[in-house]
Amino acid sequence: MDGSVWVGLAGTLIGTAIGGGLSIWASVVTQNRQTKAARDLRVEEKAEGAADEAITQLYVIRQRAREFPQERDGWAAWQRELSRLASEMEPAVLRLRDDALRKQIEEVLGYMDMVYDLTDYPVHRGSLMLPSEVCRYGLDCLGAAVRNRPLPAPSPAILKAREIDAFIQEQVEMSRQEGGR
Repeated sequence: MDGSVWVGLAGTLIGTAIGGGLSIWASVVTQNRQTKAARDLRVEEKAEGAADEAITQLYVIRQRAREFPQERDGWAAWQRELSRLASEMEPAVLRLRDDALRKQIEEVLGYMDMVYDLTDYPVHRGSLMLPSEVCRYGLDCLGAAVRNRPLPAPSPAILKAREIDAFIQEQVEMSRQEGGR
């Protein structure tokens, strides 16, 4: 065979090897992108599912918060029920992807352990509707997150709950300091 045939054959083989290698590389890159896109979609679906579950559970808590007992002797059971419902919601909250949203919802749920303090008007100027309105703020936050909107500004109810919480923490610290003397 002639030398030009060998050069042509070698060029063809090298071209085929390079083309095949690039084709394989492009297939791998495409497959990796598709895998990442599918994984991101699953994560997003789980996050949306967690938000939907959190909305449903917080709505139940809000409804229960509105059903405050008329008699003072039923308040302890009412507070335990709200606290139980809030603790059952924690797994859904942990799956929320947005840290700021998760912090807001955890704050709302934390106030369900303080229902008696939030409703104690003579001491803290609380109100019977404050727990329900705190939940309303949590629902507003979850709704904004589901719609990809910024979180709403703190509502008057959440600001009042924070004020009551700060007052209680101050009282606890003062008691602790007096007990240490």
